Amino acid sequence: MVDLRKVDPTKANLDHEKSRIRFVEVNDPEEKKRLWEIETDPEVARFVEDLSETEEDMLAFTKVGCDYLVLAVCGKEGHVDDSEVNKLQGWLTIYKEEKKRLSRFVKEGVIDLVLAGKRILEVGFARHPKAKSGQMASALRQTLAMLQKEHQKDGEHELIVTAYVDETNLASVRVLEAAGFRMVAKVKYHLKNKSFDHFFIWDGK
Repeated sequence: MVDLRKVDPTKANLDHEKSRIRFVEVNDPEEKKRLWEIETDPEVARFVEDLSETEEDMLAFTKVGCDYLVLAVCGKEGHVDDSEVNKLQGWLTIYKEEKKRLSRFVKEGVIDLVLAGKRILEVGFARHPKAKSGQMASALRQTLAMLQKEHQKDGEHELIVTAYVDETNLASVRVLEAAGFRMVAKVKYHLKNKSFDHFFIWDGK
């Protein structure tokens, strides 16, 4: 299994893309400030679960684990103003998908997905309120290409990445579609939920 703690996101950056990805620099006061501005943005709070309530929570959120990766989406020269180059524009997380949830979808008949022999990860993301458009999809494409390459190099099982978006969150839908995801169903992320999410899958095809 690919250990997400050992990937180097800077090697995934592509010349033709509109953003850069790297690990979060939590010791940089400006980066920390921008992270907090994302976490407290009312538009982000509408759609993202489990946002940080304290600075300690936020710092814990940025720690990388074997099955958990959080990346900084950064401004790229030529796409953003000089003052925004290499500055945090948003964050992107990759973490282990709950196979129990996917099994529920299969049993309910909302998806037709063979789970055996696959590594399934889930993605989440949030944009800084002042960030220029186009950067999140760019970062996501580069991250997916990196993950696929690492899994192929490691002889890993087939990789699938999932994403869930509130049906009213059209901006995030556009990001996922631009990154190569396809919508496969409307689902309840948690059984207790009253509303439905658009369920997206990326399989590198």
